[in-house]
Amino acid sequence: MPDYRIRFVKGNELKYLSHLELIRAIERALRRGNLPLAFSEGFHPHAKLSFGPALAVGISSQDEYFDLQLTEDWNQEKVVSVLNSTLPRGIAVVEGRKCSQKVKPLNAIINRAAYLVELFVPAEDRNLVIEELTSIVNRKEVIVTRTNKNGQKQVNIRQLLHNLKIEIISEDIIQLELIGKIGNDGNFRPEEIVNLLPRTVEIINLIRTGLWYEEQEQIIRPLDLC
Repeated sequence: MPDYRIRFVKGNELKYLSHLELIRAIERALRRGNLPLAFSEGFHPHAKLSFGPALAVGISSQDEYFDLQLTEDWNQEKVVSVLNSTLPRGIAVVEGRKCSQKVKPLNAIINRAAYLVELFVPAEDRNLVIEELTSIVNRKEVIVTRTNKNGQKQVNIRQLLHNLKIEIISEDIIQLELIGKIGNDGNFRPEEIVNLLPRTVEIINLIRTGLWYEEQEQIIRPLDLC
């Protein structure tokens, strides 16, 4: 049965859609499009559909992925066309590829994520904010507290941050380009960097702009592994 890897965008109008709600929206689109989905066996069969790293609520994206398996051999252009005719506004497939070989799950290969953050910064605080961001880059440790089902733990997020670029857009707008590590070794969260800044700073827009696999400075896009 053929496997397909799909790249899609999640628009700003759906940035408050949770990961589970996003999955359900795409599952409904697949059913409406009458795609010949492959299903698992057992008492509770489910479509053979898997997603890349979850996107936090409040973040839009230009570069998301999911894999699916069909029982019939459709060309990739047809899969893309059908999906785009049934997906809700705010979700759009950019590209699809039929895999020529068995591929590892997306969550097992993707280890980098890029984000674009637009910040409102009062003009009188701009220099202070830029100094703080520069300090974060130059430090070996940046400790934050994270809470999970097992309680709280201290995490050094500096080792998750690979690159931070600052650009002044206007008198009170600063734009950050961030690249961080995601996956089994830890997940970079751009909002944690913002939370270290003065309280007068507000997030105007937060977008995930890229997902990929990187090793020894070699960058491989998920579609290129298909």
